[in-house]
Amino acid sequence: MDKNERATVAPVPTGFVLAPIHRGSEESPLRICALTREQPDATHGAFLLLRELPGARVYLGAVADADARIQEWVEIWVQTLELRDLAFSSYQERLANHAFDQRWRAEFEMIKASSPEEAIVTGMEAQNPAPILIKRRASQNGPPAAPIAATSWQLCKDDALLEKFGLPPYSTSPFRYLHEPNAAEPKTFLATAADAPANSHVQGIERLKTPDVSEVFNPHAGLIRVVRLSPIGLEDYLQVLEGRAWEGIGPGPTRLFQRGIYADLQTWSARPRGMSFLLHSGGGPSDKLNEIFLLKLSILRDIVHEVRAYAKAQQLPLLNLSPASFGVRLQPVGEQFPALWTARCSLVKPGQAHPLKIRSTEQRYFIRMGKAEPSLFLPEGLGAHSFGIGSIRLRNVQSETDGIVLEGTLVAEDYLGLDAHDLLWFKLPLAEEKLEFYAHVYTSEAVGPREARFRTVPAKLPEATVATLKKSVTAFSKSPYEIWPLLSSPCDLHSLGIIGIRILLANSQTNLPVIVDDVLGLARHLGKEPTPENELSAKLLALLQKEKTLKDLLSPHHLIETGFSPEQAQGQINYQIWLETVALLLRFFPGAGTQSFCKSFGDVSPLALETVFDRPLYELDALVLRLRSALTPSLAANDEIARVILEEMAK
Repeated sequence: MDKNERATVAPVPTGFVLAPIHRGSEESPLRICALTREQPDATHGAFLLLRELPGARVYLGAVADADARIQEWVEIWVQTLELRDLAFSSYQERLANHAFDQRWRAEFEMIKASSPEEAIVTGMEAQNPAPILIKRRASQNGPPAAPIAATSWQLCKDDALLEKFGLPPYSTSPFRYLHEPNAAEPKTFLATAADAPANSHVQGIERLKTPDVSEVFNPHAGLIRVVRLSPIGLEDYLQVLEGRAWEGIGPGPTRLFQRGIYADLQTWSARPRGMSFLLHSGGGPSDKLNEIFLLKLSILRDIVHEVRAYAKAQQLPLLNLSPASFGVRLQPVGEQFPALWTARCSLVKPGQAHPLKIRSTEQRYFIRMGKAEPSLFLPEGLGAHSFGIGSIRLRNVQSETDGIVLEGTLVAEDYLGLDAHDLLWFKLPLAEEKLEFYAHVYTSEAVGPREARFRTVPAKLPEATVATLKKSVTAFSKSPYEIWPLLSSPCDLHSLGIIGIRILLANSQTNLPVIVDDVLGLARHLGKEPTPENELSAKLLALLQKEKTLKDLLSPHHLIETGFSPEQAQGQINYQIWLETVALLLRFFPGAGTQSFCKSFGDVSPLALETVFDRPLYELDALVLRLRSALTPSLAANDEIARVILEEMAK
C-alpha cells in the first residue's frame, strides 16, 4: 500500500458514524468499526449491507484510529442462521449450530491459507462475540464515532444447562439463546430467533434494546470474520475493460476512496487520460484488443483457480457460481506499471452445497442449501428431480458385510431421463412396514424408456423383514420414488464455462442468454464425433469458415465496446490463440460431447472434487503465457529484430 493509499481513505460518509465492534487491547489505537447510519433507515436498517449470502450478511466496515479517521475499508461478515432445514425425500436433517460453526471456521482457515493478505484475524471468527450495544451520540460535535456498551448477555453453549430449563441444546439444534452466566437462578434466556422454542424462562431479543440504545450489532451472537474490502465486482471489472466507467461503491454519491488506486480508477475509467491503467491505452487497435484479451483470459484463469482452491480445501462443490461470486482488487503500483495488470480475483461468496449422509456408499451426494432460483449460470434443472409412483420389480436380495442389498428394476409411469450417477430413493409397501432404500441406477443395461435398473446401498434390516423380502422377489406396485441428480464439482465447471462466455464472447450490451444458448448448441454439435484434443481448434476453424453466423458468434469483437465489426476484430486479434481459447471454453460443459472435460455432472472422483479443474487450469495457464509473450516480447527479442532490420538496410 503506497503513501496515498495508506493515508485517510475517505472521510466518514455524511449521515453515518463508526461503531467499534472490536477494539483489541486498550493499548491499541486502531479498532474495527461498522459503518452505521445515524438515523436507521426503515428499509435498509442501521448498517450498510454490501451483500447477503447463504449463512452470512456482509456489512461495510473500516479500520479506524482513535480519532475516528478511516485507515482502510473492510468487509464484516456476520454469521446468520436462515438455512436450517434440509429435506430429501424421507431424509430430513436440521442443520445444527455445531455444523454451522465448523463450516464457518473452515472457510476462514481457507481464506487465511489461500489469501493471507486479505484476512484480518480478530478472534471473533473462532469465539462467538457478545452482541454490541450501539448508543445514541450525545452531541454531533467531535469525531463521527458512536458510543458503544458491552453487554453481560452471552451465547449459551452449555447443552446441559439449556436442557435443564427445557430448551433445545446448542450443539444439536439450530436455535440460539443468550444468557447471563453469572446471574442467579431462576435463569432467563433471550431467544435470538422468533421461531425458537420458548417457555417461562425465555424472553425476546428486544430486551437488549433499551431507550439509550439505538441499535444492536450481531444480536444473535454469530461468529464474525473481517476481510479487506474487494471494492470491484467481477462484472464491474469486465465493464471497465470493455470501456465503461466505474461508478464506485458507497452510500449514494459518496466516494469511499478519495485518493489511491481506486479513486484513480474511478476518474480514469470515466475519462481515460493521465495515469494509464492499460499498457496500450493510447496504442493501435490491435495492441489494445489483444491486451484486453490477455486481461480477460487472466481473470478467467484466476476464477478457475479460486474455485479449485475452495473445492480442494472444503471437499465441497459450490453449486451457486455467478459473476457475483467474485470480487477484484488492484495493487497500488505507481505510474510506471499499468494498474489493471495487477488485478487479482477472489471468491467472495461461499458455496451452498451440503453433503447427504448416506451410509455405505463411496459416492458423495450434495444438496444445494437455500432456494435454487433460476440462473443462467447454473446447470439447467440444478436441484430438480423427478418423482412419481411406480412399480419395483425385485430381481435379487442378497446379504453383504454392510447389510442387505436389493437389485431390481423401477418401472415408472412417465419417461425417465437418467444419468449414470443419479440417486434413486424408493419405498416398498411391505405389510405394515414401509421400507425405504437409496440406490444407484445403471443406464448401461438396455431397458425401456420408463425403466431403470438399480442396486441399493446396503441397509440394516431385521431378519424377519429380510426373509419376507427373499420370499417376495416380485413386483411391488404403487411404490413412491424420487430420482435426484448427482450435484458435484462438474456443476461448478459448467458455471465457469458460462462465466467464460460472459468474459470472452459477450459484453454488457449483448444478449447473454442468446449467446449462451448458441454456444452450448455449438459444443453439442462439435461433440457428436470424437476429435483428438490437439485437432479441436482446427475442426472449429473449418466449421467457422463454412458458416459465417458461427464465425460472427465466436468473434472477439465483444471483448470491448468500440464498435468493431466481427471481421475487423478477427483481423486484429491473435487469431490462433483466440481459436484455441474458444475451443477450450467449449470443453467446460459436462456431457456436451466427446470433447468435454467431464462426461457428466457426476464424472468426478468422490475423494478429490478439485481434480475436474486441473486440466482446464493447466491449459488456461499455457494460453495466458503464450498470449503474454506475444503481447510483450522480451528485450532480447526486440534486439534480435532490430539487428535483422539493420543487416537488411546495410545490404
